[in-house]
Amino acid sequence: MLFFILVILVASCTKDPVIIQPDQALNTGNELKSAGFHLKIAVMSDIHYLDPSLMKNGAANGVAFQTYLNYDPKLLEFSDPIFREASYQIVAARPDILLIPGDLTKDGEKVCHKTMARLLKQISDQGIKIFVIPGNHDVNNPEAVAYNGNNSTPVPSISSSDFADIYADFGYKNAISRDPNSLSYVCQPFNNVWILGIDDCKYYLNVAGGLETVSGVIKDKTMEWIQGRLAEAKIKNITVLAMMHHGLVEHYAGQESIDQGYVTDNWQTNADALITAGLRVIFTGHYHANDITLRSKVNNTIFDIETGSLVTPPSPFRMITMDSNYITIDTRHITSIHAVFPLNLNFVTYSKKFISGHLDGIFTYMLSSPPYNVPSNYVSQMAPLFRNAFMAHYAGDEHITPLEQLKDDWVGLLSPQLGMILQSLWTDLNPSDNHLILEMKNK
Repeated sequence: MLFFILVILVASCTKDPVIIQPDQALNTGNELKSAGFHLKIAVMSDIHYLDPSLMKNGAANGVAFQTYLNYDPKLLEFSDPIFREASYQIVAARPDILLIPGDLTKDGEKVCHKTMARLLKQISDQGIKIFVIPGNHDVNNPEAVAYNGNNSTPVPSISSSDFADIYADFGYKNAISRDPNSLSYVCQPFNNVWILGIDDCKYYLNVAGGLETVSGVIKDKTMEWIQGRLAEAKIKNITVLAMMHHGLVEHYAGQESIDQGYVTDNWQTNADALITAGLRVIFTGHYHANDITLRSKVNNTIFDIETGSLVTPPSPFRMITMDSNYITIDTRHITSIHAVFPLNLNFVTYSKKFISGHLDGIFTYMLSSPPYNVPSNYVSQMAPLFRNAFMAHYAGDEHITPLEQLKDDWVGLLSPQLGMILQSLWTDLNPSDNHLILEMKNK
């Protein structure tokens, strides 16, 4: 999460019906099977791996690194043990496939990519097929740096061709089709299943000395290529699982306006095009929230299954089982890692303290700045309310308490636009976010 751009919320918060009520389905205790395939899939996103070699001479407590975290709070200092614990749990679960929808590295540092590829190979050596796509942090990133004490110095990033080479074993070398206009590809891990990796990142806009481009867009030529592959899959009766870094669909009402750059550009047009082409499921990341939402057109629906970041509490990853008829989604969390925390705190307690403190600082600054200019005596009361709303959205299945609602109503009286933003964040669009069973085929 970078800067939040808070504007007047005008979008509706209406809910669409859930295809299958998850509680009813999951309580049956019966494994869903069909005459076709049966797959087990893991998803982890936004790893933001920071190679320990880039942190020297107490850099974790240095001015440069702490300044970075003040603007973009992530558990970067612990990204290595967090990823290793997630990898251990995934290998123990023995999935057939692991999907990673982007932001594998902190800021595209070449050394981070090299280490990440080696760590992924250790997983794939256990018989797990891994597929990756780039995120906005991963390629041609002018913000790639190393930290030494209080200072930071630039380090090499990678090009798009470097990305395909480094991760050749994780989608690119064995692709049955490559888009010539992006890092998008199609792989066929099993006879009747395709993985469609969609690259919508704008790393080609990044320039030396500038900032990385956060937003994403599916290029017109890339969309034509995608539609061609989906048409082919329909003829061959192949199930397609897509992944893309940015959200394909808004995950709360007005997200495109409230926090710009997190839903892919022209998302309504692109989502409708993919629905028409027959795509049912897409796995996304980028916003660091564990959230599932949907968009329907006529009688067809697409589900955007967004997985939160490993370095943003509550550090989730997904375990999914799938057959020809159903996809069963289960969320798991990293609750303990091999690391020592201040004051002998455990990982969960430290993580919550870390993210809540940094979010309080971000919202204190924003609310007191233009265009809001909230009086200082109110800012200290408002900032924790926005922090609570974002942390609830990160975790998924948001449910506001009566006391929290009273406080948010008070904000709405002082500023209707800020009150509507809080309401939107707390309104969990259908379906459920963490545990869910969906039908794979449109009716």
